[in-house]
Amino acid sequence: MKKIIILLMILNSIYLSGGEISNEAISDSIRTAIDTKLRGRNKNIIKTLYERNGYRPIWIGKQNKHRQSELIKALNNPLYNYKNKPLGSKSIKKLFFLIDNNEISSSKKVKVYARLDILLSNSFASLVRFLVEGDVDWNLLKRKMKALKASDDIEAKWEITPKKMPSVESIIQAIDSDNINGYLSSLIPMRDRYIKLISLLKDYRIMSKLPKIAYTNTIFKIGDRDKRVIEIKKHLQISGDYPKEAPINKNFDAELESAVITYQKRYNLKVDGKVDKIMTYYLNLPVKKNIQQIIANLDKCKLYPKRFEDEYIEVNIPDFNLRYYRNGKRIFKTGVVVGRIDRPTPIFSDKMTYMVINPTWTVPDNLIKRDLIHVLRENPNYLKENNIRVFSGKKEIEVTSADLDQYEHSKRHVPYRFVQYPGDSNALGRVKFMFPNKYAVYLHDTDNKSLLERRYKIYSSGCMRVDRPFDLVNILLTHTNGSYSQARIQQILDTLKPTTIKLTKAIPVHILYFTVYKEDGLAYFKNDIYLYDQMIWESSAGHKKATFKIPDKRFIDVKKNGQKTRKSNTEKRSSKRPLSRTQGGEKHEKSESMEMF
Repeated sequence: MKKIIILLMILNSIYLSGGEISNEAISDSIRTAIDTKLRGRNKNIIKTLYERNGYRPIWIGKQNKHRQSELIKALNNPLYNYKNKPLGSKSIKKLFFLIDNNEISSSKKVKVYARLDILLSNSFASLVRFLVEGDVDWNLLKRKMKALKASDDIEAKWEITPKKMPSVESIIQAIDSDNINGYLSSLIPMRDRYIKLISLLKDYRIMSKLPKIAYTNTIFKIGDRDKRVIEIKKHLQISGDYPKEAPINKNFDAELESAVITYQKRYNLKVDGKVDKIMTYYLNLPVKKNIQQIIANLDKCKLYPKRFEDEYIEVNIPDFNLRYYRNGKRIFKTGVVVGRIDRPTPIFSDKMTYMVINPTWTVPDNLIKRDLIHVLRENPNYLKENNIRVFSGKKEIEVTSADLDQYEHSKRHVPYRFVQYPGDSNALGRVKFMFPNKYAVYLHDTDNKSLLERRYKIYSSGCMRVDRPFDLVNILLTHTNGSYSQARIQQILDTLKPTTIKLTKAIPVHILYFTVYKEDGLAYFKNDIYLYDQMIWESSAGHKKATFKIPDKRFIDVKKNGQKTRKSNTEKRSSKRPLSRTQGGEKHEKSESMEMF
């Protein structure tokens, strides 16, 4: 704020001295400078601005006072410039200083004013470009994601479509109407999410200046009084857990206990309302990482429109949750299991057009090769036990693992269809929600609800398994013809026959990857399970790395020293458990007990 005040004071001196020089002289100098000295990505934009303007000053002079002050404020506003990009400020400040201190000779004043006006125009264009395009090299990110196939056998799919610079006409209109701030505000992407992230960024930049909480063997609980409680309250107040109007003092009161419980729930810690060493460790985690994570998520906002449709489904992969929105309000939220770290769920948008009660599941070719052939070697009765039938064309046949061996490591397509028939043991559960797409992924029920109780729900091979699928069915039935009462749905389920229910309105489905968000007043930081945030950070200006390497260690086994347990778990792997879906499915193991670093 201090910088802005100083610059505005300098600008006032420019307005006063501006009368000494004619606008015509400055215009001639602007024309010459544009033709001979203008460089950079914004050259054509700036040239067009001045051509349309008759080369008159856009920012200098009393008539441009309001426009100029709006620009100076915007350049320093984190709402638009959250990375504190210089945007030519060094050169602009230098010229301001020289002008304010009368250190420019009369013979050079015209050129200096012309240069200053052009610099301000370039700064405005650069700010617009940053707000819309950002500084992430999205093509570099795409190359890194594609390279994961060769380096780690991971097919990472994300439909990334960077936005283009707005039209020159829109920029001219903003200038002519003296509506710099309004124009920039209109360019903000995913407005609600973006503004909440900006608010978080401000809070965490403040938190970065707070001292760490001293470690102690004392476990703080309600009724205690200690100077460390002051720092605990400050940290939890900024994170949104402790009310902003609540007192900051040494007393561990009921409000702090409630805040601690909220924090513990958000971070999956032991919920007891007490602050021990473990919670202190979490509170002391470097805020720099949080700030980096917030910025990466702000960068991702630029890939999306100002807002989504009036009605849509959002699946946020790192959050393991599905949300249904209607008219700007969340009407439904439920958990989901998403793709494994080696079989990530694709990030894209499409439209749901129908759902299927009692679905069959056709095992994808890649799963036959990766999983099914191996399973059949261990258990030749697997197909029969899991209600999977095999077809060659329309003819049902019997196959063994020996019939399939030749395809396991071949690029040839397996010439048989493996179809799991409807039932409670079906890998898709009792309903699937279809938004046809090239990745062959969709939302569906699951035969293994226990996976939805895990902290990290990363057990599928691309598809998303829904915790409360029939609650989602009930919402979608409002967009169907005919009457589907609960009794009617149950009748359909009892037939065990696949039944398609078409939607009269296609519902947009947005599969997203946001690791930071604010909901119900609280900040949530989720693990970067697919490492996309890190890739984005390392593809942005100032942090670019040509390649990306997945860390050797991403998970730890929480059952430490459990050799005996692991052996027991291996022996308990049930051959009756059906294969799951990827791109339709994956093979899962209930015994897995892994946690992310």
